[in-house]
Amino acid sequence: MKNSEKKLNIDYAALQAVYWTLSGVIFCFTTVFLQFKGYSNYEIGIIFALGNIFGFVLQPLIAGYIDRSGRKSLLGCIRITAALSLLLMLAVLMLPKNCLPLTAAYVILLAGNTLLQPLCISLSFYLESWGCRINFSMARAVGSLAYSLCTVVLGMLVQSVSANSVPIAYIVFSFILGLITLLFSAKERKHRAVLETASAGDVEKPSGIVEFIRENRRFTLFLAGTALLFFTHSIIGNFMIEFIRNIGGDSADLGNVLAFMTLTEVPVMLLFSRLTRRFRCSSLLRFAVVMFTVKELLIYLAPSIAVLYAAELLQAFSFAIFVPASVRYVDEVVVKRNAVKGQAFVTTMITLGSIFASYIGGFLLDNSSPSFTLLTGVIVSAVGTLVMLLAIQKTK
Repeated sequence: MKNSEKKLNIDYAALQAVYWTLSGVIFCFTTVFLQFKGYSNYEIGIIFALGNIFGFVLQPLIAGYIDRSGRKSLLGCIRITAALSLLLMLAVLMLPKNCLPLTAAYVILLAGNTLLQPLCISLSFYLESWGCRINFSMARAVGSLAYSLCTVVLGMLVQSVSANSVPIAYIVFSFILGLITLLFSAKERKHRAVLETASAGDVEKPSGIVEFIRENRRFTLFLAGTALLFFTHSIIGNFMIEFIRNIGGDSADLGNVLAFMTLTEVPVMLLFSRLTRRFRCSSLLRFAVVMFTVKELLIYLAPSIAVLYAAELLQAFSFAIFVPASVRYVDEVVVKRNAVKGQAFVTTMITLGSIFASYIGGFLLDNSSPSFTLLTGVIVSAVGTLVMLLAIQKTK
């Protein structure tokens, strides 16, 4: 690997680390922070749902714009989202408890974070168009390590200092994300002329949404299964503190469990390129979607924190495989002119699952029990697994 290529991989891994730190802050600790601000689980569920709906609408629109621009606007979109997130979280720090402006700010912040995920994934393909090989699974593993560290440290800060540690952390890392995007600027300018020439010679235009669905019927079914599968994944992620309290834990346990879960992802992501030499991407995906439901069933059955740790070991065989495998799968089954749109649609369906998970999860927790909420999720996840097993196309 050349020095310039090595530096680009380090910069991209740093960007993934900061993005997943931001995700850990906002998705793992929003419930804790908003409860501190006087919101009920149902109200928090509504906020998650509205944020995901907003992100759901924005993702394909922004992806279409980036595809039409030849991906030259990708870094700019990441910078703008980071800057807006920083300003909004500053406002959150100054707003009073349980008020409409605070609700609106959090809705936009959640939408912005969901928008960043497909942009950060697509950035790896944009960087490869500069003639450099990007090791996505390695960068994503670094992201998991950062996520793990974030949840441990922030869990301790929330428990021992204040829930205001949540917005402060988000402000700091939004600023760092903006700075990291500047590391790519010099290299981007160097390749600008080449990129513009390539764009000018590309006569293929990206498909519209309806046309995309018509061209990719099996992939559309895959997207539907993704939404169902991530319904339960999102319930567990958004309301993990409730499930931990139900078996005798607290905020410190939340940070530790999430850190442990994320650490289990790292070895698999680091070795993912080796796995793809032995197994088809489609086979890895089929295995991963089955393990999602097995893991969630074990979480439902867990009577203690110790057993919950054991259940979270299966994160290595579900989420850790699904993330890099789905990125590669989209690259193999979706034509290049729709590259960003294809990646965005996967994240959009994950977001759609989160929308229903947020609303239904909050409602069920306030009106039934954590156990019944998890059981509902396991049933939905099992249906999603079956749909995806039917939808996944055989790859090379």
